[in-house]
Amino acid sequence: MKKKFHDVNPQIRNKMLDDFYYMVSEMKEPEDAKKFFKDLLTPGESVMIVYRIEIAKMLLQGFSYIDIAEKLKVGRNTINSVNKWLYSGFGGYMKAIKNAENYKIKPDSIPKTEWDRIKKKYPAHFLIFNLIDKIKK
Repeated sequence: MKKKFHDVNPQIRNKMLDDFYYMVSEMKEPEDAKKFFKDLLTPGESVMIVYRIEIAKMLLQGFSYIDIAEKLKVGRNTINSVNKWLYSGFGGYMKAIKNAENYKIKPDSIPKTEWDRIKKKYPAHFLIFNLIDKIKK
């Protein structure tokens, strides 16, 4: 059963999504979450999600698109989408990765100000500024 996002009544869609988010947020034990997602997702969907998370981690660590594409065997469009969600989304990727206990982010890889976020999002446009920042470090 395949449903397209815009084919579902917005009120019904929002109610179902809210119920889903609530169910996930109520899981206190990692083992419960693991069982839930194993039951919920196909193996392909699980792999797709974990690859997106791994791409986000690598972007935060400062890896280039080329390095990520070679290491994970993913396309630039996928990396670009994750990068867009990471820096222009709702903050979910960033918060989840920051909260992961076994993960260390390089402190300078997370933009601290809106100006830093824009420079990271559009590196070609701010090449000189970014070079000056690197020289200062």
